[in-house]
Amino acid sequence: MKRVKSPQLYVLVKDEILNYIHENDLATGDLLPPENHFVNRLGISRGTLREAMRVLEEEGVVRRKQGIGTLICDATNPIRSTLDINESVSEMILGKGMKPGSKDTKIVKLPAGKELADRLNLKPGAPVISLTRVRTANGIPVAYTIDFLPLSIASEGLGRTFKEGSLYKFMEENIGIELTNSMLQIQPVKTTKTIAQALDIKPDSLLMLLKQTDTNTKNEPVLYSEEYFVADRFAFIVYRRRKKNI
Repeated sequence: MKRVKSPQLYVLVKDEILNYIHENDLATGDLLPPENHFVNRLGISRGTLREAMRVLEEEGVVRRKQGIGTLICDATNPIRSTLDINESVSEMILGKGMKPGSKDTKIVKLPAGKELADRLNLKPGAPVISLTRVRTANGIPVAYTIDFLPLSIASEGLGRTFKEGSLYKFMEENIGIELTNSMLQIQPVKTTKTIAQALDIKPDSLLMLLKQTDTNTKNEPVLYSEEYFVADRFAFIVYRRRKKNI
């Protein structure tokens, strides 16, 4: 039996608005319906709707213009994500109002090296499943990702059951693992020849590398990821607070 999660209402409303954008094939410059449409259709308060709209605006999906309404933003703007929220790449792309996809998927079993074993709290040489993909937004390559899961939680049959989409969602719905916290390291790197070809970018282009270890509800590491983002297609935002003097 899976744990039942209860996300905040505005997060669900945000997802419904993104679904509306996709289902109606709205493009850059198109207008969203007025507030009353979503308030009545979803049975929510204006405050909840405005909070969802605020988040969508921060993520660059929409822009509210006085006297005109809420516009779909230019799809060439960077895909934005706030690093204080643990989102999958698919969720980041959806948050931009774009359609996530993947190609060149490779799933293999391999022994964990020392660094990977340390990150997943395994013994060196322990079997892991590696999932490598090129991630796309509206068909455009935007990221190259490699995910590692211990074989003990991801069977060798992963290749027959996982097709595409969010690995987070797959783990939660198909394996029964609820992801909670994560430890993230971000650094700029130059692309390799292999990744440059996969992402259709110039050799030596700058990428943002996110190394992340995700844990389950028991605070056990269950997923380690290395995600290479095309620098001019993503923008990561961090909310910081001023440290108080003692």
